[in-house]
Amino acid sequence: MNVFISITRKLKWLALLGLLRFVFDVPNLHLFTLFWWLILFDPLFWQSIWQVGGILYANIVRLGKLPSKDSYICECDYTLPFAEKWVAVNGGVDKKFSHSWNLPSQRYAYDFFIMDDEGGTSAGDKTQVKNYFCYGKDVIAPADGEVEEVKNHYAESKTNGEKAYCGANDIRGNFIVIKHAENEYSLIAHLMPGSITVKAGDGVKQGEVIAKCGNSGNTSEPHIHFQLQSGKNFFTSVGLPVAFRNINAQPKTNYEKRDKRPRPDRLQTIDNKTYINRGFEVWT
Repeated sequence: MNVFISITRKLKWLALLGLLRFVFDVPNLHLFTLFWWLILFDPLFWQSIWQVGGILYANIVRLGKLPSKDSYICECDYTLPFAEKWVAVNGGVDKKFSHSWNLPSQRYAYDFFIMDDEGGTSAGDKTQVKNYFCYGKDVIAPADGEVEEVKNHYAESKTNGEKAYCGANDIRGNFIVIKHAENEYSLIAHLMPGSITVKAGDGVKQGEVIAKCGNSGNTSEPHIHFQLQSGKNFFTSVGLPVAFRNINAQPKTNYEKRDKRPRPDRLQTIDNKTYINRGFEVWT
């Protein structure tokens, strides 16, 4: 959720308060004072500010030289954070296919969905999270490491499969951060409430089931948000390009029915490590 969406939400409240003042003639209702109070105490607003600050911080500290697939090689071997066939709907290691190129922390992030051969991600009513193919599927540790941070209590956000909603005070919703190496941390977000089976300080092994896919946080429908980052902090860390070891990948049939954006014709594999992009179905 960006800062403009957060402010727009406050403007709706301001309009409602204005209507109440007009109808009930309440002269001491200080609308703008209350408006700014709503902004200052809204965690999502401040997360938007942190995202903007993170852009400036990353570029200043690193003198504008952010990691790329040509300049950075992962210290650990990573597998996909799931065991079945999923599709990368957002994400890639080049600007053209990036999840969020202008956000340093999410530059190399991925959004993974389960999709049928007609390009659909659900069966039945799209307002019910249980109807999405990926909902409740196991999430696994992508590499050995130690759990650094967990949020496990946020309720699922509402969904219609199109517009993004955020029913939590954190755009990540329920999430896990795992430290794999000195400067390599994975973040897995939008997890099912109460499904996380690990806590901060726990050691995890690659392939270990640690949670289930959900729809918490800022999301349009159930999916997994995965990224590798340089530190624990979501806003001030920079994203790291990750090549997954020993995985299979193929262009997803009828993907264009879901997403009209261009996708690459092939993927780059080096020494059994594959850099994936949107539009590809991937599995181990």
